[in-house]
Amino acid sequence: MSRYGFSGEEPDMRKLIVYALRAVGEAVGERELVRLALLDDNADYFVFADALTALLGNGLLTRDGETVRLAPRGEEVAEITGRELPAALRRAVSEEGAAVRDRQMRARCVSASAESADGVAYFTGVLTDGVTPLLELRLQTGGEKQAAALKRRFEKDAETILQRVWEMLTE
Repeated sequence: MSRYGFSGEEPDMRKLIVYALRAVGEAVGERELVRLALLDDNADYFVFADALTALLGNGLLTRDGETVRLAPRGEEVAEITGRELPAALRRAVSEEGAAVRDRQMRARCVSASAESADGVAYFTGVLTDGVTPLLELRLQTGGEKQAAALKRRFEKDAETILQRVWEMLTE
């Protein structure tokens, strides 16, 4: 049963794909694009795959490795055809597209690694604002297992760590 009034047909799926990419506003991994396109219960992966292939073939989309983005002509088409999708579906895709963009931005801003050099394990974590580093940590750890644990924690909570460091230093 459809939740947002999506027809589930390939022409509408093509409209939905270009609308979803426009909602995100940047290149998206194919897995994320599938999630966006299949928000409605009436959508089907095979229809999605056919529509994606057609959009890539006619030059509305471009693929770079695992990511897909709108071509300039695709931007124009998204502007025109997006209005033909049900309003509830547009709203849901726009909201989820913003969440995808936020997750991708965070992934670009947070990096961490656990490595060993000369028998010593290190954790390195960097949090940026997208351009400039806000926090850079390099810690010698008790071993590779601890360095890996610090890496996971930093990837999960980098913003909280920055806030706590800031509070500790400014008290």
